[in-house]
Amino acid sequence: MNNNSKGNINVFLNNDISFRNSWKGISVSQISEIVSDEFPGKKDFIEFYVAMNGGLFTKGAYIYPDNFYEITNKDYFSIEIGSFFHIPIIEDEDDSYYTMSIERARDRRIDYSEDFENFVLFHIPFADNHADNDFWIDIQTGEIKYIDYEESYDPDDAIVVAPSFLEFCKHIQAKLK
Repeated sequence: MNNNSKGNINVFLNNDISFRNSWKGISVSQISEIVSDEFPGKKDFIEFYVAMNGGLFTKGAYIYPDNFYEITNKDYFSIEIGSFFHIPIIEDEDDSYYTMSIERARDRRIDYSEDFENFVLFHIPFADNHADNDFWIDIQTGEIKYIDYEESYDPDDAIVVAPSFLEFCKHIQAKLK
């Protein structure tokens, strides 16, 4: 079901997930220009983006933080994932038909507050849900965080949903539990 010509996609996503690439292929050096910081899980992040430079979940995809953590807020038992942001190959190529670029996602949030300016220094946005909420990689720990902007624009309210990028990807499910 994965609409990707590269065979290594299944290292990251389950076979039952319908995922469509949204952007042109990209090299390791092009990824490193945009994501220059070292962080736990960067190797997996680069492998993912070499295999597929962003994309859209066409039939639904969900992450269940309770796979990793005890969840006290039942509103976040499952979180829908709409797309992975892409990395533009040329600066002017900022839009695609399906996803936003990582740079644009970062830039649209940085001016929210001084707290967000500091948050963006240590986090990389890489995905969103269909309600314009973002998933971020914490470059200090490698953890994946989710911010629900309908609940709060305070980055301290981010919810840790997975211990690493690879674990996040491997635990994406096509259906609600």
